[in-house]
Amino acid sequence: MTTPDWALRHHYYHHKNSKSAEPAKELFDKCHVRPLVAKAWDITRTSVDEFEVETAWQTIRRLDHRHNESSNSKMWAGTVVQWACDEILIKQQDPVEIYDLSLKKFHGHTIRTWDDGKDARDWEICAEVLTDTIRSSVEGLREVMAGQQIVGESELKGCLFDNELPHINRPDYVGVGDLKTKWPTQSATTKSGKRKASLPKTLDGMFTINNVFQVAGGWYINGRKPVWLLYANEDGYAIFNQDNCEELQPEFLEQCCQKMSVHHRAIENNLKAHADKESLLLSQAPDFDHISWSEPPGVIEEAKRIWGIR
Repeated sequence: MTTPDWALRHHYYHHKNSKSAEPAKELFDKCHVRPLVAKAWDITRTSVDEFEVETAWQTIRRLDHRHNESSNSKMWAGTVVQWACDEILIKQQDPVEIYDLSLKKFHGHTIRTWDDGKDARDWEICAEVLTDTIRSSVEGLREVMAGQQIVGESELKGCLFDNELPHINRPDYVGVGDLKTKWPTQSATTKSGKRKASLPKTLDGMFTINNVFQVAGGWYINGRKPVWLLYANEDGYAIFNQDNCEELQPEFLEQCCQKMSVHHRAIENNLKAHADKESLLLSQAPDFDHISWSEPPGVIEEAKRIWGIR
C-alpha cells in the first residue's frame, strides 16, 4: 500500500487504537516527535560537528521514549511477563530458569526519576509478584490456546471500512488474543503499603474498554476471527471471549471499528487540510489531563512550546 502525499508530508503512515491517545497527542507523537528523534539519531551517526551531535543527543534524551524514562515499572513488568511466557510456551524453555532470567531482565528497568518516587515503589511491588504473575499468565495462556499451535506477537495491517490509511494491530498471541497483566497498587491504608489488583469481571470499564478497542481493530483486519483477552495477576487469571463477554461479540466489535474508522477519517481529513506540521498541530487543542500525556517533563515542555502554553 502506497502512502499518499498528504500523509507522507506529515510523517503519518498508519492508524492505531483510537482509545490509546487523544488526537492532539497522536499527531504530536507521529508528526513531530518521531521525525525529530529520527533526525537526531541520523545526526549522531553521520555528523562530525561536535555541537550538532551533542544537540542531537539532548533531543534523544529528552524525547526518545527509549532514553527519557517514559516507560514505567508496571509497563516493563508486563513486557517481561510476555517475554517469559514466550520463552516457556513457544521456545519450551525450563520455567525455573526463565523465572530467574525474568527477574534479571526486570532489574534492567531504568526507574523514573521525575515522578516523586512513585515508579521506584512500583518497581519494588512488581518485583515481589513477578514470578507468580508469570505462572498465572502461563496457565491462562495454556487454557485459552489449548489444542492450538502457540504463536507469539504478530502484526495485522489493513484499512477499517473506507479509511485510506491502514490500521495496525499487534496481537500478542495466535493473531487474535492479548495478555494483560494486573499489578498491585500503592496504598497508604494497608499494612503492606500495597493493594492487590483485582481481575476484571466485565470489560465495560474505562480501561478495559480500551483493550476491547485494541483487539477490535485486529478482529476486523483478520477476517473477523473470534478474539480473546486474558487478564492475569499473581493469584490467577480471567479469560474473556465472545462466549462470556458481550464486548467481544461481533456486534459490539463492529461498533468499535466503526467508531475508530470515524476517528481515523477525521485525522485523514485533517492531514489533507494542512500543508505544514505547525498548522496541523495547532488545529488540535491538547488535553494534558488525558492519560496519554503521562510523559516525562521534557515531552510536556516540548508540547507546551508547540502550542504556546506556559
